[in-house]
Amino acid sequence: VSSATYRVTFESTWSASTHPSDFPQEGLAHFSPLVGATHNADAVFWASGSAATEGIKQMAEGGQTGALSGEVNTAISGGSAALVLLGLDLDPTPGSTSFTFDIDENHPLVTLVTMIAPSPDWFVGVSGVDLFEGGEWVSEVSFDLMPWDAGTDSGTSYTAEDQATNPPATIRAISGSPFSSQPLGSFTFTKE
Repeated sequence: VSSATYRVTFESTWSASTHPSDFPQEGLAHFSPLVGATHNADAVFWASGSAATEGIKQMAEGGQTGALSGEVNTAISGGSAALVLLGLDLDPTPGSTSFTFDIDENHPLVTLVTMIAPSPDWFVGVSGVDLFEGGEWVSEVSFDLMPWDAGTDSGTSYTAEDQATNPPATIRAISGSPFSSQPLGSFTFTKE
């Protein structure tokens, strides 16, 4: 079974100059610890148009990694995932953080998310990125990170009071205020 080691770099560009609308006050804006998985196509941890799992909800609302890590561990037990991915938080923004992980061709997909903080339930991330294409490991691939709404809290500003969405909505891309057409940063996966 072919395997590889990758470094993922999270480069945050989110700042008062890229997103001036309602930007959180000095020193508040950050991203929660990175959390995700290496997995195969049998596992999907989040997707546009789907309801957020408890793990995605807790990550998006509070930056917690435990519940999502638990969902990954359940998938590992079932054979559809191989590894829980955990990275550092990024505080303050803009800035960057990175970590390395191992991956194999039986579980060649990567899902990775982080909370936009503070926010009601907003996050950035990728779902099911395939690093093994055409029988070869991808040397490098980068993704612009646009904001997502987990559909679990109805707040409309970064520091809105908790307002549980009942019943929960589905995960959807956020367009418009307080965001702009600028990405909040990027994930770059580089083969070591």
